[in-house]
Amino acid sequence: MAFLTLILDAPGPPLLFEEIDRFIEMDLAITLNLHYFFEKDLIKDHYGARIHYVDIDCHDKSAFIAAVVKDGGYNGFKTRLNISLDAEVLNACASPILNNPLRVIAQAGVGINHIDGQEAARCGVTVLNTPGSNSVAVAEYVLAQTLFLSRDLNHYSAETHQGRWSKGSLAPSREIGELTLGLVGTGRIAQVVAAKARALGMKVIATGSARFNKEASLTLKLERRETLDQLLQDADVVSIHTPLSAETRGLFGYERFARMRQGSILINTARGGIVDEHALATFMTQSPGHIKAVAIDTFCKEKNQFDSPLVGIANAVLTPHIAGNTDAAIRTAFTEIIGKLHAFITSSTLR
Repeated sequence: MAFLTLILDAPGPPLLFEEIDRFIEMDLAITLNLHYFFEKDLIKDHYGARIHYVDIDCHDKSAFIAAVVKDGGYNGFKTRLNISLDAEVLNACASPILNNPLRVIAQAGVGINHIDGQEAARCGVTVLNTPGSNSVAVAEYVLAQTLFLSRDLNHYSAETHQGRWSKGSLAPSREIGELTLGLVGTGRIAQVVAAKARALGMKVIATGSARFNKEASLTLKLERRETLDQLLQDADVVSIHTPLSAETRGLFGYERFARMRQGSILINTARGGIVDEHALATFMTQSPGHIKAVAIDTFCKEKNQFDSPLVGIANAVLTPHIAGNTDAAIRTAFTEIIGKLHAFITSSTLR
């Protein structure tokens, strides 16, 4: 019996074609969800009957479950975005009454907090991901925002668009080599950020869990801060690189913002929920200038549910979860995850 994989979401063409071609080269039976593409007819014309197609809004949970059950199930889900795969979805899609119960979720990327890991394990569903596949892309985003915001380019651009020649409206900014970067978390992405920041002359400090890699810290010349509050006292730019968990949810709230250095910058490319968006909006409104600017790429509510209190807040640069969204990062992620999925399938008794 063939191992059936449903691609829940995928990058648009031409990267899509590279991804699908790789599945076909490995002789994997796939069904592509066309719901998130504008080029539906183009894709169908390109592949014809070589693959199967569905049109499912995976963010509509009841419709998602109904469609999978109607099709008799799929043994694997391949995904790249943050579609919620909670206990209800997992129980329905891994049900033994289906012809093809779910056995593996292949996440092209590192973040898996949208997947109920405990329920997946209980249902016998393996979760695969690709740690480090977007490290360079995210690191470049952090440094791009650091350069952009530390030089007040957001302010000057807005002023110039309004026809105001405001060259002297703010105090001269410091050069990047004068700034201290504080990393919250010390995983792969944080270490790439550290290496690139050091190359630009920044001092880099970090705080993290017991997993803190002392050897890496020596190589990258990171200075350890035992607590987050100590880091906030010393950092001009704070960049968050920690998973979302019960311990980190709401880690940055009103009191933490108040502890940040006057004129500092906050960047979040990790996960929505780590930063309390309501508290941040309130703080920036009540204490303008204490935080010079923020760059937020991840939110509690995203995609068609996006609704953030930071919208309209001065000096808040908001982007739609695109820090890791480069050509190279996407290609690396789907290449790695297809390889891992193929290895899982070939070792599975279902094949």
